[in-house]
Amino acid sequence: MKLSSSLCPLDQISVICLKCCPYLRYLTEIIQAAWSSGSVPSEWKKACTILIHKKEDTDNPTNFRPITLQSVPLKVFTSCLHNKIFTFLAENNYIEHNIQKGFTPNIAGTIEHTAHMAHIINTARIKQRSVVITLLDLKNAFGELHHNLIHKVLQYHHIPGQINNLIQSLYTNFQTSIITEQFSTPFITIGRGVLQSDCLSPLLFNMSFNTFVQHIKSEKYTQLGFWKLNKTGIPCNPIHWFQFADDAAVISSQENENQILLIRFTVWCQWANMICVDKHSSFGIKKHLSKSIQYQPKLFVNNQLIPCIELGESFRYLGCCFDFNMSDERHKSELCDLFTDIISKIDKLPLHPPNKILLYSRYLLSKISWNLTITD
Repeated sequence: MKLSSSLCPLDQISVICLKCCPYLRYLTEIIQAAWSSGSVPSEWKKACTILIHKKEDTDNPTNFRPITLQSVPLKVFTSCLHNKIFTFLAENNYIEHNIQKGFTPNIAGTIEHTAHMAHIINTARIKQRSVVITLLDLKNAFGELHHNLIHKVLQYHHIPGQINNLIQSLYTNFQTSIITEQFSTPFITIGRGVLQSDCLSPLLFNMSFNTFVQHIKSEKYTQLGFWKLNKTGIPCNPIHWFQFADDAAVISSQENENQILLIRFTVWCQWANMICVDKHSSFGIKKHLSKSIQYQPKLFVNNQLIPCIELGESFRYLGCCFDFNMSDERHKSELCDLFTDIISKIDKLPLHPPNKILLYSRYLLSKISWNLTITD
């Protein structure tokens, strides 16, 4: 079952059964009453949080992702808020989709960004052009959003006051209990950040980051990007920033231009009172004599030197590996290791052949299909 359909321990009601529930009209009336009142009922502002291991050491709490399980009324209510806000933003063209492609319906943002990244690196290498790429990963992006910032962001996007008040009410004294197999904590008030696995939270994050995107999409900053020519030799619009959710790639033709964009990003992080980045690295290509070579740019973010990709090594962006020669050897090697490891584990399971085939077709295929999609 998907996380969005998982039962919340507080009410033990699945949203699946409500799709055919004859009493759904009563829930609709309750939600309409809460909407009209301008405040979220206190009974809805309680949830349970489970911890999903991401990677590395399980003794480190930062290696877990908190997933919030909400009650059914709150799930439906936040879904209504999301739909209303997204429709308002789309109709008024308040959100930029050329730079930020995360959490956006009907946009294959990952494929677009990775394909564009490959094209830029190939163009710079073959045409002997300079390019500097800096990779940034916002640290704990959802957890760092201040509730006061959310209020300012909603006003910036001209969201109607009633919806603004509802979201303020939602995050005022919202409580959650962290549950595991062994124990559960008392209810803890969430003083900062938005809820993970909640349909409204990605939109709030996008709107918050959009205050920065709107700033750097001006001509003053877009001209700092990597310029390319179309088939007739006419310059196309420069590419200077890729954003997918909290993963960013800053792209320019020169180091100083890249540094200007990084300084603006640092200033925005200070304004938003967010920790700047968790992971970062830089990659560069320049012309040397009569050929292109990889080199290590010297760039800073938040007064810290950005580590450089080692010469001949690859970097990973949105699950795809890139290097100077665009050989994709690392990605192919990792994919083969993943395939072999899963096959070996399934073969050792005490299952009948038909059940193993089912695992191959569902589990194995789902694990490797994305890698096959983004690999040439």
